[in-house]
Amino acid sequence: MAVSLMLRSPVPMVLLWGEDGIMLYNDAYSRFAGKRHPDLLGAKVRDGWPEVAAFNRNVLQVVLAGGTLQYRNQEFTLDRTGRPEPVWLNLDFSPIPDEAGRPGGVLCVLGETTDQIRAERQRDAARVALKETDAQFQLMVNSVPQIIWIADGDGRMEFLNRQFTEYTGAGFSSMSPSEIAGAFIHPADAPNVVAAFQSARDEGRPHNCEHRIRSASGEYRWFLDRAEPYRDQRTGRITRWFGSSVDIHDRKIAEDRLREANDGLTEEMAERTAERDILATLVENTDILVMAVDLDYNILALNAANADEFERIFGIRPKAGDNMLALLADQPEHQEEVRAGWARGLSGEHVDFVETFGDPNRARPYYEIKFRPLFDESGRLIGAYQFVIDITDRLRREAQLAEAQLALRQSQKMEAIGQLTGGVAHDFNNLLMAVLGNLELLRKHAEPDPRTRRLIDGAMSGAQRGAALTQRLLAFARRQDLQLEPRNLADLVKGMVELLEQSIGAAVELRLLPPDEAAVALVDANQLELAILNLAVNARDAMPNGGELTIAIERRAGDGDLAPGDYVCLTVSDTGSGMDPDTLKRSTEPFFSTKGVGKGTGLGLSMIHGLAVQLNGALRLSSVPGRGTRAELWLPTAESKADIEVPIPAAPASTREHKPTRARILVVDDDMLIAMSTLDMLQDLGHETVEANSGQEALDILRSGEAFDLMITDFAMPRMNGGELAEAALALRPDLPILLATGYAELPPGMRLDLPRLGKPYSQSQLSNEINRLLAS
Repeated sequence: MAVSLMLRSPVPMVLLWGEDGIMLYNDAYSRFAGKRHPDLLGAKVRDGWPEVAAFNRNVLQVVLAGGTLQYRNQEFTLDRTGRPEPVWLNLDFSPIPDEAGRPGGVLCVLGETTDQIRAERQRDAARVALKETDAQFQLMVNSVPQIIWIADGDGRMEFLNRQFTEYTGAGFSSMSPSEIAGAFIHPADAPNVVAAFQSARDEGRPHNCEHRIRSASGEYRWFLDRAEPYRDQRTGRITRWFGSSVDIHDRKIAEDRLREANDGLTEEMAERTAERDILATLVENTDILVMAVDLDYNILALNAANADEFERIFGIRPKAGDNMLALLADQPEHQEEVRAGWARGLSGEHVDFVETFGDPNRARPYYEIKFRPLFDESGRLIGAYQFVIDITDRLRREAQLAEAQLALRQSQKMEAIGQLTGGVAHDFNNLLMAVLGNLELLRKHAEPDPRTRRLIDGAMSGAQRGAALTQRLLAFARRQDLQLEPRNLADLVKGMVELLEQSIGAAVELRLLPPDEAAVALVDANQLELAILNLAVNARDAMPNGGELTIAIERRAGDGDLAPGDYVCLTVSDTGSGMDPDTLKRSTEPFFSTKGVGKGTGLGLSMIHGLAVQLNGALRLSSVPGRGTRAELWLPTAESKADIEVPIPAAPASTREHKPTRARILVVDDDMLIAMSTLDMLQDLGHETVEANSGQEALDILRSGEAFDLMITDFAMPRMNGGELAEAALALRPDLPILLATGYAELPPGMRLDLPRLGKPYSQSQLSNEINRLLAS
């Protein structure tokens, strides 16, 4: 019935049946699935949607246990159209009973809210941008010392900046030109002001008018009103006036005095001439490029900096009176470039932009260019002037800063991936523990049928390969357990020659360049050999038609991001196909591979990188397409071993058989699957077991007085980890042997107890030998 209801529903619905979540769904869900349909039908949900496998695994676990789940506007990244994209969903999960009445499947009702979420975010971004623009506008106009105003097409006031309020003492109110004139303008000037504005409005030209405005103290001062009309782009009708009122009172009084006092005319003119001379001197000697031209591109004025730069770029030195377009008549491409730039300034608007100019075969600097309109005394547009600043160096510094920030973000991303990888490896080790433990017991007690044995052995081999994969993950995450010792790297490589030659094949020539002096480094020999072998195999794959593989060893001093000191640099170089810059940049990322599906895990270089960093060294790669790749593994010399923290190794898996001992053992693990596997192996060995699923439960059992010969505890448990449990248990029973089982290669710093450890996944024989060793001691 549930299937029938789902198939008829217009709402996207999918049924996940069984523990594997076999997918059955309706037509609405098939449209949601996009290109994933029809492959999803009948598939396991973890295979159908691998990008959200962890999420669906939790859903199956919770709902098949009888629970329900609900999510609203849950964000995912799904590949439905051939590329990953963000998706927001409303999800309702509920159990579907099987024939026995137990939860046998999960019904999911789905509603996509992606368009709604995107629309909301776009609206929010638009509101923020509008607020920011308004705030910037308010800040700009309020910082101007003049009165700035905006009016509608009929002159009714829409905006006045702070200077108006500070001068008049009145707040903003929407008033017509007549109302403003009656409230603030001198009665003798008011009619002229209104008439001048109406005339400008009717003729569609800029408004210019001088008049007196009353201050908050009652004083009248002279102001110059200037306003430009803004027209509707479609109708040409004036819809706004943008104006300013500049205080010219002092200038007006000075002019009146000049008219009244002819005898002071010469002195006043001399003063004004001196002021203009000073201003001209300032303009002439500034590094800012200044030029003014009329509407026909004739140069009205320019300073020396502008003339010098024009000559440097175009090869011609201009002067006042020249026509810029005529100067560039024999350089049509540059002529058009200059015409287009100045046309923006000659439009009568304030224009700011950044652009490059000059000969494309020479350096083209970046310029910050500001165009301002030039008016005559009557307010008529007669040209434009520009201020130009060379900002090439500033942009270069900004680019360098952006590149440094990008490198920092990449470093942070790789660190985060490393932390995530370590956690994944731990969880995977736990899963492999359950798989390997149960397979080992199954093999031990299965019928002696060759086919059954072969199937079990194949499963165990696959699980052991998974365990090897976790070691690579831990290497990338810099959490693998290292057995460090001083080793002469030349001897180590010589011992690998036969293995290397077999691995790279006869088509590749192997060359060894030994060091001139002993090159001893503090390393884990097994891990280093694996790293060298990985580099050699990568080089072989890059030389399908044969080539030369060179391994060189030399001592060098640390440089770059390495700590000061002496290092051994082991270099593996080939003559293969090489890598382009983008591939080289990503080469040490986990799971990145260029070898195609099924031909590599993508963990080789990331493992080597993690190993090098864990040894306080570095992996440096360089490559040129078509000319090969060079990998340098920098390792501190053995004399610098004080700089390296040597982790306490986990208890080795002894191969020596101990005499079986029957013991009463307390097993502590919060993972029921792992606990069950461990209990089965212990009981199969003849031990008596008691299970606890948390640290607190284990302490309660110990406080009850029950006798135990040994306690085995997991490390990573909620609320109380294995280390904290061990401290509390030893406080209750100081002589109790404790074995710490963990999926981590290294325990976190701060562990105060030196406990024997058994790394997951472990075999029954390893478990037995460790128990016998502890009980015997």
